[in-house]
Amino acid sequence: MASKEDLKRKVGQLFILGFDGYSVPTDFKKFIQEYHLGGVIYFKRNVQSPGQIAELSNELQFSCRPAGCPALFISIDHEGGKVNRLVKPFTKFPNMDSIGDLGSPKIAFDFGVVLGKELKAVGININYAPVVDVNSNPKSPVIGNRAFSSDPEVCGKMGSAVCRGIQKMGVIAVAKHFPGHGDTKEDSHYALARVDKTEEELDEMELIPFRRVIRSRVEAIMTAHILNPKLDPDYPATMSQKTIQVLLRDKLRFSKLVISDDLEMKAIADHFDPQDAAVKSIAAGCDLLIYRGDTGLPIKQIEAIVKAVESGTIPMPVFEAAMKRIEAAKKVYAEQRNPVDVTQVGKHIGLPEHFQLADVITSKQLPAGHSEADYT
Repeated sequence: MASKEDLKRKVGQLFILGFDGYSVPTDFKKFIQEYHLGGVIYFKRNVQSPGQIAELSNELQFSCRPAGCPALFISIDHEGGKVNRLVKPFTKFPNMDSIGDLGSPKIAFDFGVVLGKELKAVGININYAPVVDVNSNPKSPVIGNRAFSSDPEVCGKMGSAVCRGIQKMGVIAVAKHFPGHGDTKEDSHYALARVDKTEEELDEMELIPFRRVIRSRVEAIMTAHILNPKLDPDYPATMSQKTIQVLLRDKLRFSKLVISDDLEMKAIADHFDPQDAAVKSIAAGCDLLIYRGDTGLPIKQIEAIVKAVESGTIPMPVFEAAMKRIEAAKKVYAEQRNPVDVTQVGKHIGLPEHFQLADVITSKQLPAGHSEADYT
């Protein structure tokens, strides 16, 4: 087994953290260096302008990382519509139900390309999008028009096209929220959401889009903080081996990254010990754990996972498989030889053709001469 210090730095790769400010705080930089942090997540509190974001990404990748620390995942929740972290001059798109109503995989693909292009321009390499939940419950407070449709086939078709577009531009797409958040009455930001469906019932609705994006080679899937007693009576999906390992990995044959939703959300924080939640999420099959960063640095969670790996509570094959998936994804999407050229950022963001696409989606009118044959 690796030394304690080496193991601590490997465990650091499992974490994606948020922080305050337009530049990297001193304590956060020290944390990256000591623990070999896996990645960061940007929120509006980190966003001032395209040039500033590019400089922040360069600072993280080229100033904060010590020798021997793998490239950082730099991530953001940028779906379009109401979940829109980036402001002008980034292109503003409507909610995803507009793409679903338009019904064009080609437009969905082009939308994904624009999202990916604008994010890549400022050094972001993971986008927590698209939502492939089915809007099956009109009373759901959290999904609604963030979903493409109430029709699972439409969600799958549009979701897979968006994933292909984002990834074509060198950014990891993350389909969410497995195994489906569309039929909940609670918002997992504030409460532990619940779905009472058998696997057979999920197969007929919620799992259809996930099967489609998996076939389309999506690089990552995000778990939902949802308790489904018919899958696992004890733990929500993020902490459930029955949901992640048995259903997602074994039955749906998904072999890429599994990423938790934010573990500081009340669905988890109000019901589970923070260290135990971290350990159980990795043991269940999550590869990356997200922490918004409002409750401080997750040093105790890292220490708890180190102990769990040493004791076998997290089996070594599970831990090593997560390491391999992270390393493989970083090799393709995160490694950078040179910093982002801040002077060139404006050539990729808010272009006239990007706004034209946004207008097409908003109006739900396909342009003259449009052909789905162009979609590849």
